Amino acid sequence: MKANESAERDYYFDNVKFLLIALVVIGHAIRPFVDQSEWMMALYLTIFTFHMPLFILIAGYFSKNIHRQDQAQKAIRTILIPYVLFQVLYSVFAALPREFSDFSLSVLDPYWLMWFLLSLFTWRVILPYFIQLKYPVLTSVLLAVLAGYMDGADSLLGLARTAAFFPFFIAGYYLERHHFNFLFTRGRRWLAVGGMVVLPALMHWFQYHSLVLDLDWRRWLYYSFPYEELGQTEWYAGGYRILTFALAIFASLCFLALVPERKTFISRLGSRSLYVYLWHGFFIKTFKAFEPEEHLQTFFQHGLVILAAIGLTFFLSSDWVYKVTRPLVQPRLSWIFSSSKKGDEEKRSKTG
Repeated sequence: MKANESAERDYYFDNVKFLLIALVVIGHAIRPFVDQSEWMMALYLTIFTFHMPLFILIAGYFSKNIHRQDQAQKAIRTILIPYVLFQVLYSVFAALPREFSDFSLSVLDPYWLMWFLLSLFTWRVILPYFIQLKYPVLTSVLLAVLAGYMDGADSLLGLARTAAFFPFFIAGYYLERHHFNFLFTRGRRWLAVGGMVVLPALMHWFQYHSLVLDLDWRRWLYYSFPYEELGQTEWYAGGYRILTFALAIFASLCFLALVPERKTFISRLGSRSLYVYLWHGFFIKTFKAFEPEEHLQTFFQHGLVILAAIGLTFFLSSDWVYKVTRPLVQPRLSWIFSSSKKGDEEKRSKTG
């Protein structure tokens, strides 16, 4: 890395991305245990309250250069092509235990975690047009709420989650770096500590003790089910989605306030969050195939699962994984796309 690049790099967001992707891995790793352990359920709900909304907000924050001429090419190269490649890989992987007896492949129906890449591509494509609306953030919220009234929207292109998470992407696009600065006072950081302590207790109460909000919060936080399937057929069911938005904002603010701004030992790894996201699913699915909930049932064993998930995050962020798997995660597509650098050089030679 060049000296000037290092000086200009904002390590805060690298730290945020690494910690968020670690939460993604932890959340998927502890999923088998949530029905047998109330504290694991509380942790799971806490993670799912904000980790993907905040991840998507950060993705929107880094999507400001949408008017550059190469943005469509970049979206295809860095998002759509990896989506197709890993959609195939995960489909094959899922069919292996059954010797391909029920193998199916559809790029229109994202496999498990692949919804995020397809949604991210969709958001990037429609963003230049959507921000021309008079009230883009409000419109995105209305679309997100209305999407829950549609049945079967997530089976095609993951549209339900694409619509439901879109407000976070749009909000991230409009945020500037200085908007985060109010979080970094000592008093607000102590409030954030309190918030992150209260949130698991609140999630536990919502899940097990609330008679007013008798909802399956786990499924609500997936943002993929229509309200009717969640047992809410009332006209005001969309209000519960607004509540999940409010909880996501509260938890995200608490989390962001606690992330260090300076360069740390995780900063360099934060730029490799896509590698962790795409590869960790193979490990998680293999782990779940052994039915760990039947063998790991104590508090101590559950803690070891969390530590293993953190270790997996570090491994998948390592130089070795980065170098070996880069051709799949970030394939060179010069045989498809012309080099923008070469085009710039030709343009300069003509005008110089």
